[in-house]
Amino acid sequence: MIRRLARSTDRQHGFTIIELMVTMLILGVLVGIVVMTMAISRTKAQQASCKANLRIIVDAIAQYQAIHEGALPPTLDVLVDEHYIKENFSWTCPSGDYGSQSGDYRKYYNPETGQTSCPRPDHNL
Repeated sequence: MIRRLARSTDRQHGFTIIELMVTMLILGVLVGIVVMTMAISRTKAQQASCKANLRIIVDAIAQYQAIHEGALPPTLDVLVDEHYIKENFSWTCPSGDYGSQSGDYRKYYNPETGQTSCPRPDHNL
């Protein structure tokens, strides 16, 4: 009788299919949470980068105005030509295109008011 009990306890090594499925479910939920967090972080980083680009453009326009007696630049390319902005400046929003609109800041510059913007409304200053 003692041998019989010892044999039955020896067979219970390892996991049951239910335990494995529960473990896989928990891991799947955790991976899903991490992926969502990374996607949100990426979006926030792109938004911050876009706002930084717009801030550089606004500061360059203000410097241009200070030197040119309040006149606004006719295009944003003038800011590069006169070295207010570096030549390797990225003129596109880090998020890329927004719907059917291009993410190029130069297309959203108004030379009459001196305002520029991003096509994504959540990226503007």
